[in-house]
Amino acid sequence: MVFVDETYFRAEAAPYAVSAIRAALSEAGYALARNRDQADVIFEIRAGALSLEQMRRLLGVPAMSVPLSDYRVVSFPELSLYSRRDRTGVAEFSGFVYRAEDGAPIAAVAPMIGQYTIRSHRLLMMMTWGQQYAEPGEQDPGESWWEF
Repeated sequence: MVFVDETYFRAEAAPYAVSAIRAALSEAGYALARNRDQADVIFEIRAGALSLEQMRRLLGVPAMSVPLSDYRVVSFPELSLYSRRDRTGVAEFSGFVYRAEDGAPIAAVAPMIGQYTIRSHRLLMMMTWGQQYAEPGEQDPGESWWEF
């Protein structure tokens, strides 16, 4: 049985990522332990990156808010001929496996990186369209999974 140790897995949205890793282990046929005491092996996971980058390009006048007094603010909408917004999420995970009883190393997983991009366009403030690109990286760690 495998216990997934998330002690060093710190990032925003970490619970979702840890759950996805557990699901992948389960789908691969590994039985998951609820705690360290039940486990034969420990899979210690690390997050190298869990991030979201946003970039916006605009041909026109951006949306803005203008304060008139202490309590009054006037907001103006975006007036664009064309705008494009790119949002890219990146995830990088790595880890290693060791025996629960004595801590002897068994295997390691080199960093696995995946990326997801959403691009949205707007023309003349009304017509919108977009694309989505998924680059999942390696699903199978292949040669990166090695024995000590």
